[in-house]
This record gives sequence, C-alpha cells and structure tokens, in this order.
Amino acid sequence: MERQRILIVEDDVALAQALSSELRQAYDTRVAHSGRQGLILAASEHFDLVVLDLNLPDMDGIEVAEQLQEAPVKILMLTARADVHSRVVGLYAGASDYLAKPFDMEELLARVYAQLRRRDGAEVFAWGPLLVTPAERCCSVDGESLPLTALEFELLALMVANHGRVYSKATLEERLYDERGPASNAVEALVSRLRAKLADAGLDQVIETVRGIGYVIRAPRS
Repeated sequence: MERQRILIVEDDVALAQALSSELRQAYDTRVAHSGRQGLILAASEHFDLVVLDLNLPDMDGIEVAEQLQEAPVKILMLTARADVHSRVVGLYAGASDYLAKPFDMEELLARVYAQLRRRDGAEVFAWGPLLVTPAERCCSVDGESLPLTALEFELLALMVANHGRVYSKATLEERLYDERGPASNAVEALVSRLRAKLADAGLDQVIETVRGIGYVIRAPRS
C-alpha cells in the first residue's frame, strides 16, 4: 500500500528534522525551510498533508496557506501565536487544523493521523494479505474475516495504519484504555491474544517486540 506523503514547511531546522524523523516512520516526508520552497514542492509533487509553520522568514504562513487552497491538500498549521485571531485567520486561509507551539509530539501525531483519514470513511490499511478497514471495523486475511474484540481491533488498526512506528506500553495504555487505566499486564496480554489470532490466520511475526521500548509492526517482508 502506497504511503501517504507529508510536506513539512518549517524554518527551524532542528524542529523540521525532528518532525520528519518522527513522521517518516509511518509516512513519506519532504522538508522545506521557506514558504517559497514549500510552494514549489507542493506545485511539483503530490502531498496528502502540509505541516505548515505560520512564522516563515520569507512570507507569512497565511499567504502560503492561501496559495495552497487550490491544491487538494490538507494543512496542519503550527504557530507560536497563541491569540484567537491568528487561529481564526489561519483556519479561514485554508488550514484544516491548528497546533500551538510548544506542542507534544504525541498530540501532533494524533492530529496528523486524524487529518489523513479519508473523508468518505472508506480507508483501508494493508499489511500483506491483512486488510483493516477502521470505518467498518472489519479485518480480513486473504479475504477471510478475522474476528477480533474491540480492543484487539483498535490495537491492530492503530499499528497497521502507522506501521514502522514503535509504540511504548505507556502510549498504548493511553490510546486504548479509559482514564482509570488498565491492569499492569493488560497491554502484554492484549498483544499476546492478538498475535495468537493472527498466527491462527497464517500471519506470524506481524507485531514485533522492541526490547525495552515497546511494539512495532514493520513493513511486510517481500
């Protein structure tokens, strides 16, 4: 399955590199350090999302967003401007979402994921013969339905949609369970059950353990 593409327009080199490093675990990324460079890339290549800094050295991010309105691309705007007026202007200029600096990387990843869901709700994530359709909450292997519990499905959908990203136990607890939190070994037990069901369907080693860190679904071996 072709990976979605993200253009990062950010003049802070260190931040741009950090964003690219984090996002390219699940998406293809390109980086521009000025508004004009970003517009050139957006005109010559297809992108599904633009992560756009509002404060650029050569032109205002609002102007960049306005020029991108003709392109079929969503915009997640980043800015240190915390006032309501700046957020409203950015949204009217074409931004799909708005995130104030400083921000938590987990929140940015969640907002990127939300923006890249297809509007018609028919998005299908694939891992070899495994297909996951979040909108319909269905999962199949080689065309055969794979029955999963609600939590098993949420875990699989999250990791297949973001294959290549390593998820810590703490992150999975936050994503999958309510505020009370799960039992201490709940994530390990959930992963074990899901692995067993995938193995029964003929898929071994889908979810890998990264020792001391967490779990990951890497791209399927060709």
